[in-house]
Amino acid sequence: MNKSEVAHLLEEIATLLTLKDGSSVFEVRAYENAARTISSLDGDIEQLAREGKLKGLPGLGPTLLKRVDEAIETGHIAFYDELRTATPAVKLEMMRIAGVGPKKINAIYDQLHVNSIAELEQACKDDKVAHLPSFGKKTQDKILQGIAFLTQHANRFQYPVAEQEAAQMQAALATLPGIVRMQVAGSLRRKRETVKDIDMVISVDDNAGDDVQNAIMDFFTKQPSVQAITGKGPTKSSVVLSSGIAMDLRVVNDSQFPYTLHHFTGSRDHHIPLRRRAQSMNMTMNDYGLFKGEAQGKGKDTENELIPCKDETDIYAALGLDYIEPELREDMGEIEAAAQHTLPVLVQESDLRGVLHAHTTWSDGQNTLREMAEACIEHGFSYLGITDHSKLAAYANGLNEERLQQQGEEIDRMNEEFAGRLRILKGSECDILRDGSLDYSDEVLAGLDFVVASIHSNFTLSREEQTQRMLRAIANPNVDIIGHPTGRILLGRAGYDLDMDAVIDAAAKHGVCIEINAHPSRLDLDWRLVRRARDRGIKIPINPDAHALAGIDDMRYGIAIARKGWLRAIDVLNTMETNQLLEFFSTRR
Repeated sequence: MNKSEVAHLLEEIATLLTLKDGSSVFEVRAYENAARTISSLDGDIEQLAREGKLKGLPGLGPTLLKRVDEAIETGHIAFYDELRTATPAVKLEMMRIAGVGPKKINAIYDQLHVNSIAELEQACKDDKVAHLPSFGKKTQDKILQGIAFLTQHANRFQYPVAEQEAAQMQAALATLPGIVRMQVAGSLRRKRETVKDIDMVISVDDNAGDDVQNAIMDFFTKQPSVQAITGKGPTKSSVVLSSGIAMDLRVVNDSQFPYTLHHFTGSRDHHIPLRRRAQSMNMTMNDYGLFKGEAQGKGKDTENELIPCKDETDIYAALGLDYIEPELREDMGEIEAAAQHTLPVLVQESDLRGVLHAHTTWSDGQNTLREMAEACIEHGFSYLGITDHSKLAAYANGLNEERLQQQGEEIDRMNEEFAGRLRILKGSECDILRDGSLDYSDEVLAGLDFVVASIHSNFTLSREEQTQRMLRAIANPNVDIIGHPTGRILLGRAGYDLDMDAVIDAAAKHGVCIEINAHPSRLDLDWRLVRRARDRGIKIPINPDAHALAGIDDMRYGIAIARKGWLRAIDVLNTMETNQLLEFFSTRR
């Protein structure tokens, strides 16, 4: 476990203690203090523990030190498991509702005796929650909104969860003989930000017998990650994996593979106009093939002549279209563009030249400035923009002006050392205050190479207030980039109530960039808005918001969103070379 994971576990224990009847406030604070101590450590926690350097640190008494050692050695804390088991399930479910903390959860549970989210929803509809002490109608409405959000996103998974499950299964299946082609399909292949299930298509030789398909299905359904089998046959099997995500595997003859892969990649919205186009050209299209003539039969039993296609490129070509990348198959004008040969050449991960949103141990990052810089060099990047938090973010060890200056001096020294290999840019993730002003003075901000401005507080302002707040920040000439612009947490909370059309218009007017925050729990700006921003001429950086070395790898998730938003390399700010980027920041200011 790294220090972030250990600190998170301690924070979870503090929360569970708060939910427990009769817990001491001093015990809760002890775990909260220990979590802060662990978060602010400089260096690798496992090494510090081995060297005995955790002993005597503030907040780490004998009991807490024992818990930390247990987490480092075993990957979990038994006390956490005990607390979670003893906590009523409905309390844990209520923790998923945005804005509902432990005190409110205990009040609801103790006074209304709800045993499920459904019962809580009904209590809100019956106006019972509003009459609890310190609640009121606004709180009740927010709880209903939170429940609606959870319901809307039920049984969905963040992209990396589905990706990892699919990759593990793909690696296992790849060991089998007889497989000709294998490809993930569905929303995972289209790089949707959240995924409901996993689709995979495998082909075998056209002359292979049923025993080959049956062997593949037997192997698939017996994998260790399979929790339940919901269907099994020679051409399709369905399972539920241990993570809770459902997975379908289809096995077809290799000559059928392109059609089946295309069909199950989707989306439905893409296929409807595509099939209309096929009909207008006197063709029929389904998961079994592309056929000449109108449909006469169903599925593979149609008597129409098959148009042979060795891959998806051939399918699109037969329809008079350029190949459409999976990420674009969302009925957002891609078919018309493919017909007119105007599809963009989409940005690739190899186009990126640097990182422009990263945190270090100066604020709430897990790694030092040097470690982050060396990691960027290993990734082949030319620059690293350091954006530690500003002073308002005390919870994240935000920098006051004096510490910001000290950090700048360290960056100067390291730039001398790394000259020719990496340029470190002095930046800040500066808080946008409630009124739209910034957490540092204009004089301080002007002394930085660039500024990322973000909202980290006052999420519940009205739509008008929140929009005006953002517009004022955008109008500040020292703001170069708006960070995680809508503030959404995927499957966790909706974004701030913003008029994004007005935000995009203002950013275009003032030449301010809007980032794609590549952290997989954010992926914010949403890909539907990315294209709108691109069309207004806004430069869009793909930023990892890295708080650790591993976070730098999140850039690839941002690339997926950029591609779904039709971005070319020229549209992405951090595809610029170092000198070009510095000139861009200097000129726009």
